[in-house]
Amino acid sequence: MSFTPIQSNFYGDVHRWFIGVVIDVQDPLRVARVRVRIFGIHNEDVNEVPESSLPWAQVLIPTTEGGMSGIGRSVGLLPGAQVFGMFMDGEQSQVPVIMGSMPRFEKGDPIDQHVSRNSSTGATPMGNTNVSNNTIDTRSAVGGSNSEKSFNFFVTNGFTPIQASAIIGNLIQESNLDPGVTSGFTGEDSFGIAQWNPAVGRLQLLEEFSEERGLQIGELETQLAFLLYEFSTISPGYYGYAQFKEMTNITTATEFFCDKYEAPNAKYAHKAQRVAHAKAVLEAYNGN
Repeated sequence: MSFTPIQSNFYGDVHRWFIGVVIDVQDPLRVARVRVRIFGIHNEDVNEVPESSLPWAQVLIPTTEGGMSGIGRSVGLLPGAQVFGMFMDGEQSQVPVIMGSMPRFEKGDPIDQHVSRNSSTGATPMGNTNVSNNTIDTRSAVGGSNSEKSFNFFVTNGFTPIQASAIIGNLIQESNLDPGVTSGFTGEDSFGIAQWNPAVGRLQLLEEFSEERGLQIGELETQLAFLLYEFSTISPGYYGYAQFKEMTNITTATEFFCDKYEAPNAKYAHKAQRVAHAKAVLEAYNGN
């Protein structure tokens, strides 16, 4: 009787581990996979390696869970999570499996001169997390300042650090990231971190969004969720959402968001200041 060595038909003889970042958790097959960008394999430039080219990775769950027929808890990973895993197919590296997450330490806030330490409702307001759909997660708005909370929110919800910083640079210029500010720039009582204007109906949309979901309109988390909802869902073509998501240059992204989403009067644009704020945010939270 002859036996076939397990090494000849099982990939356990070659181990290739990896560290990566979760990009997408909306598995089209609904089997709890996550899309992951793996360090050392996938270039961070989305023009060279677009999100659609990244692999879907299976995620291990504890043995205390049922593991079949939908029994047990679902995978709790969110976009932006740093994960550790291995390839089941060894050197071919086409079948990734995630074994766990690696919590990251976020740097402090060296740009406090630009940003208030807390939102208008206290040090760590969480709000109602039941927003427009489960791809917007307000629980990710954590940190010691409004800039850090905003950066973590946007990165967790699918933006690159450059794109998140570009948005925040604009918000600092618009409102100093104060969710309760009313500017009066136009005499029309624009409101909030993005200075939503009632004259064109945008403030009314924020009010409706907040009321329908039982959220407090003056909370930072509510306004971040609405900004993402308006930018990506209500009129994504009008605001240039798809174009923005492909941008990799901090100056270009900041000026684009200014022109397409904020659309301020020319005398209030101050694009150079917006870019300076964006670069400070990127340096503070992305380690560049």
